[in-house]
Amino acid sequence: MKTLTKLFFGLFFAGIVLTGCQEAKEVLDVKFDADYEAELDVIVPGTTNFKAGIDGAFAINETIDPNTNAEYVQYIDNIREIDISEVTGEVLSISKNVVLETTTISVSNENYNATWQFTNEPIAVGTTLTLDNSAGQWDAMSSIMMDKKVFTVSLVGQTDEDDVEFVVLFKLKSEVTANPL
Repeated sequence: MKTLTKLFFGLFFAGIVLTGCQEAKEVLDVKFDADYEAELDVIVPGTTNFKAGIDGAFAINETIDPNTNAEYVQYIDNIREIDISEVTGEVLSISKNVVLETTTISVSNENYNATWQFTNEPIAVGTTLTLDNSAGQWDAMSSIMMDKKVFTVSLVGQTDEDDVEFVVLFKLKSEVTANPL
């Protein structure tokens, strides 16, 4: 009877190992939100020469360190996947409403780049710029975060008026899957 019990448990264990290793490993997966923000304070200087016309040019960069999220750091060596669920830019304040004639928002590190273009986009307080996945940008964002290093958020463009200041809050929402095994 002992031999039969040992054989049964041996076959049972072998069955789990052969057919369910991946499923058994997935049971131990840990999922958590890793959300990040950066405020981009844009200043478009006024013109001192009226003959020069409107320049409206601006460029601002901010960095985000994914290691500021405690769970991310806790599982950093065991991260298997990062799913981006939302990326937006929201205008928090503005000195006067303007139009973004041409604007590029990009997120990058030394290996990957995600870019969004806006043309003739009116902005006011509360305007949300949706940074979608139409050209695979979220895949690039996942790769940027998988690099586990500081990355840069850039806002570069031109407004239809000079002498304006506005703040854009960049938000990144993601779900990280890690496995301690």
